[in-house]
Amino acid sequence: MNEMAYEFDISLMSKARPRFVAGKVPYMPKAYMKWRKDLRAMMAEWWTDPPLEHVHRMDLTFKGAARYDLDNLAGAVLDAGQDLVWTNDRCTVIPNLNLRWTKCKPADSSISLKVYWQ
Repeated sequence: MNEMAYEFDISLMSKARPRFVAGKVPYMPKAYMKWRKDLRAMMAEWWTDPPLEHVHRMDLTFKGAARYDLDNLAGAVLDAGQDLVWTNDRCTVIPNLNLRWTKCKPADSSISLKVYWQ
């Protein structure tokens, strides 16, 4: 079993939902898109192999303020790593996802990611 772990020093952000304006194309909020781009750039420095077709297990630990839903935090990280660390975030690619949250000051926020594959 192969494994790789890293801690990203970045503020926490929940996965955003598309915004709609009558008569226009749906869009994602700019703050979320910037955050996702920043996390993806950090991931690209850490992960240099091709995207994984199958992840045996993934552990995510979020450290930050208590104002987020854990599933939305995970969704944001999964979006950032798609087609970079893993090919897709569907169940056949990542069947085992372990989530944890620890309270800390917002200035000390971080995301720990550990990926296991064969």
